[in-house]
Amino acid sequence: MRAVTYDRYGGPESHVLRDDVKEPDPAPGQVRIRVGTTGLNAWDWHVYRGDPWLARLRFGLRSPGERTPGSDIAGVVDAVGSGVERLTVGDRVCGFAGFGGAAEAVVVPESRLARIPPSLSDQAAAATPIAALTALYGLAPLAPAGQRVLVIGASGGVGHMAVQLARVLGAARVVAVCSDRNATMVTEIGADRVIDYTRASVLDAGETFDIVFDTVATTPLRRLRRIMAPDGVYAPAGALGGGPMLGPAWGMYRSVVAGWTVRQRVALVAAREDHTADDLARALGWVEAGAVRPIVERVYRLEEHAAAMARLESQHVAGKLVLQIT
Repeated sequence: MRAVTYDRYGGPESHVLRDDVKEPDPAPGQVRIRVGTTGLNAWDWHVYRGDPWLARLRFGLRSPGERTPGSDIAGVVDAVGSGVERLTVGDRVCGFAGFGGAAEAVVVPESRLARIPPSLSDQAAAATPIAALTALYGLAPLAPAGQRVLVIGASGGVGHMAVQLARVLGAARVVAVCSDRNATMVTEIGADRVIDYTRASVLDAGETFDIVFDTVATTPLRRLRRIMAPDGVYAPAGALGGGPMLGPAWGMYRSVVAGWTVRQRVALVAAREDHTADDLARALGWVEAGAVRPIVERVYRLEEHAAAMARLESQHVAGKLVLQIT
């Protein structure tokens, strides 16, 4: 089968599209999916670059071994392993594969997959899992109903989902922070107000928020406190920079430490690999109903994988990028 592979840490230039990769067989509890579309996430480039170095404790200190990038997938089940009870051959499904999505076939645990509603395209389905579930797991425990929510980094993959899910979960007001070029898009998906960070500081917002959902963590919590309610919650869901050792984790955990010295609460948001099929089905239901819309900035052909990964690493994608596999 065709698949993008790499065997050393580095950038997209080290990835090779091959047509002789052995097709995987599903182990017990797994299904094999004939991949139609793969959604790209920051997870992908952090893994294939081994950046931050801390990630290499999990993926291999010196070498990752032979791997295929691509974490979110959508396609059709074409084989099932023993013990699989919910899914059958022919089901259209999507979910978080972790690795292997930039290939014509991939095996994924049944527990990570949900059926795609008939009205949804593979592209919309592949753009949903990590982004929507990270936003959901970050916001739902904070009970945003009736609350004033600020989303910083609102035009990115997780950020644009957070804007919409805050609205779905009943937020009274949603204010978004992003650049002016994405303001129209963010307003269309539910933001009541957009603050262009290139022209104004969020600290001069002139209003107070109960929840601050932050995907970039470039403004210290001690400064953000001035626009937060006394009992407000700061939810860091990502960070830029941080150095080669800890990377984005540095900004997030710095906020946790800062939270020990302030009245406001810090609720760390992290992408979860152990999401349930029910949670994913719930998110897909909102997409099917039109309450949530995955924004796809561009669809790349599999042959354009290097360009897609380079664009992903720019960290200025409006919504999501997807690879069309078949």
